Amino acid sequence: MSLTFTFQPTSAVGLKRPAVLLIATLAAFVVYVIFAVATIAKEVETSADLTPAHLDDLGASWLGLHLLWVVPPILAAIAVTLLSRGLRGATRFVPALAAVTIACAAAYLVVNFLAYGSDNATWGENPLYPWSYSLSLAASWFGVLPATLLISTALARQGIARRTAWTVTALVGVYWVIEVLTYLPVIVGPETFAEFEGGLPPFLLGIFWAILGGGLLGSRVTSQE
Repeated sequence: MSLTFTFQPTSAVGLKRPAVLLIATLAAFVVYVIFAVATIAKEVETSADLTPAHLDDLGASWLGLHLLWVVPPILAAIAVTLLSRGLRGATRFVPALAAVTIACAAAYLVVNFLAYGSDNATWGENPLYPWSYSLSLAASWFGVLPATLLISTALARQGIARRTAWTVTALVGVYWVIEVLTYLPVIVGPETFAEFEGGLPPFLLGIFWAILGGGLLGSRVTSQE
């Protein structure tokens, strides 16, 4: 009897690449925080307070900051798409959800690029500012978060890093619900995104994705005969 090794995400070989990408999301969040502290945090407390003069001073680092912001969800979107190729069930919707994340991220970058031409007193007063916030939330709520839940649930049900997968499913699910409840009053109420203070630290998602990635790297998947 000969052994033939599959190269699907459900094999040890196929798990490595998406696992590394998931772990890399946490590193990307760390780089973002460091860059933010070194640039925008020197100017104002929040980006809503930036004036046209501030934006001119920031120059290309303003767009660089937002590029770094979308890297973690894009890495996670790619990772879950790779995993979906070897999993069964509702994971067939994952590539579409990942595409939503990437599309929202691209639109987010365009909106923030247009901040360079703002003639409002502050960026927070620009009509585009709520779009920046909304697109960032949409990339998660309607893209990578449900995609992550579909993948982690499928992994757990198929016995791949079962405990880790169920743990991440619970953590991401709770995070998603809390974030929706936190931002919903801003979306439907009189408060504006420019005035909003609070919300869960986004880097928590990097921790959750890294936990899942670590669990995948540590899992033992038997090659098919």
